[in-house]
Amino acid sequence: MLKIDNEALNYFKDKKLCFVVRLETTPIECDCCSGAPKNIKALKTMVLFETEVLDKECYDTHEYEGVKVFISKDLKVASDINVYHKAKIPFMKPKFGIKGVTT
Repeated sequence: MLKIDNEALNYFKDKKLCFVVRLETTPIECDCCSGAPKNIKALKTMVLFETEVLDKECYDTHEYEGVKVFISKDLKVASDINVYHKAKIPFMKPKFGIKGVTT
């Protein structure tokens, strides 16, 4: 089940945006790995227009009150999906988070 909090829902609906969640892998090198690079995996969340999502077949699509959420097929849905608006910082774009999705 997908739920989007009211503040985030109003932001998405006003601008006709969608929410995209994908896995981002960052290679790092450290002395503890005996020279072999280690990969750090993290969730990457983006707010885009639906037309900017080019590879839709790589995502599972969920919809809540007309707002689409694209979740990469590489990720696991652990429980109910909850999209929320993070605390607003002056002079910065709004930030959003997601709960219920794991790597």
